[in-house]
Amino acid sequence: MKYYIFARQEYAKPVARQAVIYAEDAAGACAQARERFGEWLEVRLIPEESIRWIVGPLPVEQLPEQEREEVAV
Repeated sequence: MKYYIFARQEYAKPVARQAVIYAEDAAGACAQARERFGEWLEVRLIPEESIRWIVGPLPVEQLPEQEREEVAV
């Protein structure tokens, strides 16, 4: 299952997409997110099926370089 990570490190910064995680279930995705982003101020884990895209997402080749990274199990 695919999960999107939205997070921020400071209150002055907006919550933004930081990574994509693939895991068997929410518990596995949470463990991966906590390992990678555990020191961040705020981290949100959103399963792909819960997202309702209005516009987007952009094709990979149009994304900024830092948004292309994917974390896989």
